[in-house]
Amino acid sequence: MKKVVIAGGGIAGTIVANRIAQKLSQELDKGEVEIEVLTESDEHVYLPGQLLLSFGVEDSSSLVKKEKYLLDPRIKLSTGLSGKMKKIDVGNHEVVTEDGRKHRYDDLVIATGVEYAWNEIKGYREGSFTPFEMESAIKLREKLADFSGGTVVVNVSKLPHRCPVAPLEVTMLLEDMAKKRGIREKTRVIYTFPVGNPSGRVFGIDSTNKVISKIFEDRGIEVISPFNVTSVDPEKKVIESSEGEKINYDLLISVPPNIGSKIIEDSEIGDRRRWVPTDKFTLNMKGHSDVYVIGDTTDLPISKAGSTADFESYIIANNVANDVRGNIEKKSFDGSVLCYIATGLDSATYIRFNYNRPPVPPPPSYIHWWGKLMYNKMYWNVTAKAIV
Repeated sequence: MKKVVIAGGGIAGTIVANRIAQKLSQELDKGEVEIEVLTESDEHVYLPGQLLLSFGVEDSSSLVKKEKYLLDPRIKLSTGLSGKMKKIDVGNHEVVTEDGRKHRYDDLVIATGVEYAWNEIKGYREGSFTPFEMESAIKLREKLADFSGGTVVVNVSKLPHRCPVAPLEVTMLLEDMAKKRGIREKTRVIYTFPVGNPSGRVFGIDSTNKVISKIFEDRGIEVISPFNVTSVDPEKKVIESSEGEKINYDLLISVPPNIGSKIIEDSEIGDRRRWVPTDKFTLNMKGHSDVYVIGDTTDLPISKAGSTADFESYIIANNVANDVRGNIEKKSFDGSVLCYIATGLDSATYIRFNYNRPPVPPPPSYIHWWGKLMYNKMYWNVTAKAIV
């Protein structure tokens, strides 16, 4: 019997597991292949929804479900110590879990995601709120509910990070919230970004940077870049940068430093930031034709976003199915990404691009806002289950 192991049960791991099950449906029914997902938690969190949770648009209860209800019932799910990974041993074609079991594989998909390196910046966690963690997103929602004005700083600490457009969205949602509440004149909104070429840059992709920069300018949102944060004083409410800037704030919203999962470091298969070297076309771990990498785990220079993982899952599922069947043909990933960008509490735009085609964001509209909300609503029953 052939064995496919998915290392990680987040958005990327869940989608690709279900898509592989679809591709190998006959083999699963005949008992010719087994698909196993390894993940410590039995709960699945829809991370992109935490942004709108911070602004009271989503509820926390709608963002968490049991992993077993999302997976094809023919997929084996191992959680707890049986799913907590101790080592990914690509040399011996096995994943070792904390219960001592060795999960042999013929094909492996690494979907271990990111962790937040809060300790890299003194005072950062204590002095800020972030929509990237559920508990902090809930606290941010409570803070915003009582917000009556002051200086708000949205800080991007380091690149790359999960969901690159999220800090842009937070900034524009904040500005729109203040305007709708009638406190815009009492609210100073500052956006800081670590890269400043040109000075005042807000986003890494030039075409998107141009569009969003104009929106920021028109709405009186201040931009400071480059701004590489070095420390935060939670008591004095001051954020400092290596460029010598000091900003006093009333509310600091942070994008913490992102690194790959510790299992990548423990397994000695990543770079210094724990990203796994990945072939940009086949999505194989470089040097290993039986190992694939998906989503936030890769070192690819594209968005670490759920939609990226969804697009990648089509390629990986096809290639894994071919591997299982002894077919050497491999499909090629074109770098596709789709991200909605909320520009206010009732408007949005989006970026759709790939390796060869840069994004051209359309004018913000309510239609695109509706599209963003529907994309989130469809996640549980469509995207996660790989229905389309």
